[in-house]
Amino acid sequence: LNTITAGAINSPVVAYHHTQNTASATWTIIHNLNFYPNVTVQDSAGTILEGEITYTNTKQLTVHFTSAFSGNAYLS
Repeated sequence: LNTITAGAINSPVVAYHHTQNTASATWTIIHNLNFYPNVTVQDSAGTILEGEITYTNTKQLTVHFTSAFSGNAYLS
């Protein structure tokens, strides 16, 4: 399960973990959080990287990087 709630029954989802298994310079993330989340990206070695974030809407975003890599994105 990739979503995290506030802890109570029927609480809204407050975070999302995305795994990018295939190396790519553009990550499209469908998170369904219903808000514009903060985004932290780590490559497969654990290094935090910055990319250009484009919010498609409150349920999806795209992160563009200068080179392709795989890793994880943490949204909250």
